Amino acid sequence: MVRPVGRFALILAAILAIGASLHGLMAQTAPALRVNLADPGPVGAATTTALFAQVAVGGGFTTTFTLLNTGSTALTGNLILTKSDGTPMNVSLGAPSGNPSFAPSTELVVGSSTPINIPSGGTTFLTATPANPDDYFVGWGRVESSGGTLGGVATFSLTSAGQLQAIAGVLSADVTSVATIPVDDDVSQNRATGYAVANPGSSSITIRVVEVSADGNTITALSPINLDPGKQTAAFFFQDKAAAQKFRGSAVLIGQAGATFSVVALLQVQGATGLLYTAIPVIPAKAPNIN
Repeated sequence: MVRPVGRFALILAAILAIGASLHGLMAQTAPALRVNLADPGPVGAATTTALFAQVAVGGGFTTTFTLLNTGSTALTGNLILTKSDGTPMNVSLGAPSGNPSFAPSTELVVGSSTPINIPSGGTTFLTATPANPDDYFVGWGRVESSGGTLGGVATFSLTSAGQLQAIAGVLSADVTSVATIPVDDDVSQNRATGYAVANPGSSSITIRVVEVSADGNTITALSPINLDPGKQTAAFFFQDKAAAQKFRGSAVLIGQAGATFSVVALLQVQGATGLLYTAIPVIPAKAPNIN
């Protein structure tokens, strides 16, 4: 069984749990189709064209990648998945359930990487599901490609007892050295903002994290984020000992010594029928007085 925030943790890649109510989650298994084994490419390769700072697979979660080529030439490359600890994420990758047509030159893959081949104006759909019933992974993903112009969306779906419980989608992103995230938290009302950060580079990085009050006048330093190459982490802002349980303003992430990173953010709120999730914008900028 997984706590409600554990579900959010999968969406945000292993966020710690809050709250006391528990819900059972149904693991999903991949269909018995053609299987190839694949290995990931090197972290931080120069051909990286899209980054997804969190991927959730197992415990009822699947992640569907929608990849679009808006360029004038064909796009070829690989989608590569990595667990939070920097090791390959071995899952089943193939067409979404109920969609019998695979992307061009794409068949079901069990491994941490799958090839992609998208014609000009084309779209590829790939869903990551557990390769084994008990698999439960969080991490991040990247596309390394050449040709074309790539755009992407990762959509996270939670299913329990065959029923969709929650769904949220985030756009792919480039690396950034700064990020500002709106925060409107009240833990007593089960409303909390979380983030996931991945280091796709080849060097260890440190990210300074501060909360900024709504009037911009109060800046509170939170614990820095330290990430080795290829690793990822996630948390709720309120979990930091310096953060307030009720806060309205923003959180700013600042890469130190020129460090760059990939980041996504989601908001958890209590709905009438359970916890709800929505992606919230990550703005790749900060006010000049925030350092």
